[in-house]
Amino acid sequence: MGARRLERVLALVRRHRPGLRLVDKRTLPAARFVAWVVRPLAPDFADGTTTVLGDRVFLPRAPDEIDPDQLAAILCHELVHQLDQASYPLFYVSYVLGPPLPLLRTARADWERRAYAVDLMLAHHDRGERGLHHLLEWLVDVFAGPTYGWMWIGRDAARTYLQPVVDEVLGGALQRREPYRSILAAWTGPD
Repeated sequence: MGARRLERVLALVRRHRPGLRLVDKRTLPAARFVAWVVRPLAPDFADGTTTVLGDRVFLPRAPDEIDPDQLAAILCHELVHQLDQASYPLFYVSYVLGPPLPLLRTARADWERRAYAVDLMLAHHDRGERGLHHLLEWLVDVFAGPTYGWMWIGRDAARTYLQPVVDEVLGGALQRREPYRSILAAWTGPD
């Protein structure tokens, strides 16, 4: 399933971003420098974080070193960011604004919640409610921890912020809304 799924997801992403380029961050001196600079706030940036700027998706390793299903899931998540970047001119500025330890949520949290909605939807599709709740617990740590520079203070606040997305997935509302509907169709393929 992996290779065909990846082909479908790549076709969807290229419909929105015809100039799509998948880049291994390890090959770029600038990316290595950024990883060094942000290491105190985002220690996983170099080897565990995918970054997207326009048509370019910067991966922590070469695309052919990533399992096709995992790469497809990454591209589904990053497509939401690419669509947001195209629709909201201040995306880049708002993504990085905010203190590293916010008293309230950062704008980055809003963008990431939109993108991680894809991950929650796919986890629910593939692994049911258990998979969805397992991913939710991981995301609570991501939102409340250093991965994105502490978008929230506290796990409870992060869980409360993510819960409406979980409710939408469980109720089926998210799957009926774009871009999530198209992403799920590419993920599942023809019936």
